[in-house]
Amino acid sequence: FMFEIEKVDMEHIDRIGPLWEKLIQANAANSPYFADYYGTFEFEIRKGFLQEKLDNGAAMYTAVLVDREKKQDAGFVTVTYNRDTSFGEIEMLYLLEEYRGQGMGKKLFKMALSCLDINCIRDRKLCVTYGNEAALRLYESFGFYPFTIDCLQKRS
Repeated sequence: FMFEIEKVDMEHIDRIGPLWEKLIQANAANSPYFADYYGTFEFEIRKGFLQEKLDNGAAMYTAVLVDREKKQDAGFVTVTYNRDTSFGEIEMLYLLEEYRGQGMGKKLFKMALSCLDINCIRDRKLCVTYGNEAALRLYESFGFYPFTIDCLQKRS
């Protein structure tokens, strides 16, 4: 594979939309209780949350992994951080299935951590869908462990 990393800013964030949709589908497939809930997620709303963070003083870094041979985006990672509070969040990470198991997810994750390191962000957080054990194992390999578990009441 011939890979390249391209940085994407908020103005061009729609580029990750198709991969984000696959991320949501994967979260639905992994979720033992809320698969139908993920169907209500919309990229426009997600973009709004990111924009709100930026409006409130955060910065954002998004890296897209591009497969040059197949001329396609293979995955992405988005990080938000605030230097004033020294708080950062790995917002989203996704890699197409065909690229998994080759260290590409780790590469994207390392890029996110490097962004936080460069900006001297000490407090770091990420959320993972309950049931996504593969992602949890990746995050644990970098020292991220479950701290709390949010529970939602399932609507009937």
